[in-house]
Amino acid sequence: MAKNTVCHIEIGVADSKAASEFYKNLFDWKINSDMGDEYIMFQPEEGPGGAFSKTDMLKPGTGVCFYVEVDDIEAYLAKSVELGGKAVVPKTNIPNVGWFAHFSDPDGNLMGLFTGK
Repeated sequence: MAKNTVCHIEIGVADSKAASEFYKNLFDWKINSDMGDEYIMFQPEEGPGGAFSKTDMLKPGTGVCFYVEVDDIEAYLAKSVELGGKAVVPKTNIPNVGWFAHFSDPDGNLMGLFTGK
């Protein structure tokens, strides 16, 4: 029986190669393009992996938002901007839990950063 856990994350992008470079450089994810340039797989050090899937029906900001746990939200937010992304929500306190921020990648996908207390 399934455990109902996240097992794969697919991110629709205009350019799979550019998206894989952006996230590889931002989070140091492992990238695998064995399936071709239109579906490039990624794997973080821990947790579920996924793929950057080339699509012609991309609408910026309408895709899935998932959170990546990082040790320094401001540093990753700044790095996302350096790599062509955009800061959307600055580091924000979640009382008794931690902090979060949002950025958009070069394709307009909204992504979250999280640091616990």
